[in-house]
Amino acid sequence: MGTSRVLSLRFAVPFGVLLSLAACGKDPPAVPLDAASADAGAPDADTHGGLLLPRCEDTEPAGALDFPPVPSTLVSTLVPMAARLAVPGDLNPATEAGEALYRSMGLDALTVGPGQERALRTDLGGAAPPATGRRSLVWMAHLSDFQVVDDESPIRLAGYDNASVSGGLRAQEAYLPRAISAMNRTFARIERPARPYDFAIVTGDCADSAQRNELGWVLGLMNGTPGLHTDSGADDDPVPGPDNDPKDPFDPVAFPAPWLYVPGNHDLEIVGVSLPDDVQRAAALGTRIGSGTRHYDRWYAPVARGVTVADPNRALLDRSTILDTLRADTSAVPGPPGHGYSSASEVSHGANYAYDAIPGLLRVLTLDTSDATGGSQGLVLTSTVDNFLRPELERAHADGVLVMLASHHSTTAIDDLEGQAGGPVADAVQPAELERLVASYENVVLWLVGHDHDTRIRAVAGADAAHPGYWEVMTPSMADWPAQARFLELVDNGNGTLSLLGTLVDFDTQSCMERRFRSLLTSELMSGWSSTVRSAADQRNVELVLPLPAVAASAIAAAHAGDRIESETTLRGL
Repeated sequence: MGTSRVLSLRFAVPFGVLLSLAACGKDPPAVPLDAASADAGAPDADTHGGLLLPRCEDTEPAGALDFPPVPSTLVSTLVPMAARLAVPGDLNPATEAGEALYRSMGLDALTVGPGQERALRTDLGGAAPPATGRRSLVWMAHLSDFQVVDDESPIRLAGYDNASVSGGLRAQEAYLPRAISAMNRTFARIERPARPYDFAIVTGDCADSAQRNELGWVLGLMNGTPGLHTDSGADDDPVPGPDNDPKDPFDPVAFPAPWLYVPGNHDLEIVGVSLPDDVQRAAALGTRIGSGTRHYDRWYAPVARGVTVADPNRALLDRSTILDTLRADTSAVPGPPGHGYSSASEVSHGANYAYDAIPGLLRVLTLDTSDATGGSQGLVLTSTVDNFLRPELERAHADGVLVMLASHHSTTAIDDLEGQAGGPVADAVQPAELERLVASYENVVLWLVGHDHDTRIRAVAGADAAHPGYWEVMTPSMADWPAQARFLELVDNGNGTLSLLGTLVDFDTQSCMERRFRSLLTSELMSGWSSTVRSAADQRNVELVLPLPAVAASAIAAAHAGDRIESETTLRGL
């Protein structure tokens, strides 16, 4: 096809404004959709031999193969074969025309590149660890920002997706559940029976828009629920037959170990920015499309307005109903029941919890940083610090255990403003104050975060050598490039220091739909329709050294530990 220009959506109307207009029954500012998504004149299924989506295999280049499975990115990486466009392309890669154009330019193609070596960082003190005498204390995984989406919901903003304000629509979104299942399968393949994972943490934005069905799909994916059906409204079957399009039920692979849930702004707000009110709750359960959603009864599931089929499972959740949903998941496999929340958990100071991930050694403190006044940035109140965070830090210090914090937002994404851009909140804790508090407890070794869809490692220094600080680790999103997760291993070096070994991993593909997710994901990035991620070596595969905290020395010495360092053996294929 040619490269003729069409009118594109390049504007910056805040999502919150669009949501408010849609929820009040008003049409947002008229912005033409991409020509391939216009309401009128689209071909129907009869034009395409009864299909409403192309057969998955028809979208693959001749001879497309799965990349050989590897233990981690220490061994090899997946590298785009073409250069990223200097200026974002005019066609949305989520449209048929955009996908075809960028495929013709090779922007969806990947090749195998060299492995990324581990960078040693001693920002917080300590020296290079010894070659022998090391003990592996904790072996776990970090995943973040699934944003599993009901792509037929009437409260979506898909019609306003553009290269400047992305995220309203993703070319790969319908295939995302298959990719999450593939990541779980990859973790299961890598795991050695002799050393199972201790646990995993998913740091928020599990759902895309606070809907009950989205959270249910996340639970089904991570728990490996057979016959998972990530469809809503009408029962779509765009390609006739079973298990050949993203709306067909399938059997996902469970994560192979207990996993903990952390709430994010998308889990609690419509498209991550707008707190639901009564009008928006009614809109989610209705049929009127406010700002564009995908129509799977049309060729290529274009974005359109008008009406859609209602679904009661689109009910919008709040903190209490999220906790109720998680606590109702009582299965011990993969577990844990409640995924961190117990019968005693409540939300008066946020959806926080303390969880003994490895009793006697490691306690996880989950901090709910989602802004109760709305908006995408984080907010932490003094009442939350006084009634949850500081008491739990004190209790862990008194118990002599190591602490790992987990939240959706980094302190660099926390502000003191009401909503998306309101005035200061009087009770808000300043990010620097929050960092000083956490760094004042020498047994805090790690803070896991997400939100930015980026790959980042940050040393947060404490006040002195006795309080060296902690490492902040941000793992990239599964929803966007590079769709990776991270192994984390805590090691006692035997010389008065600890090491945190972090290693990124790509998911294996075994089916066309998994390959299609990755192809569309790559096209979104290389066409300029999604953001880049950090590429510095000291942000990816790392060894993060810090002094062994004296208060936890007894717990570390008594811990059950392995002499084999999985990050330097299993993840190198040794």
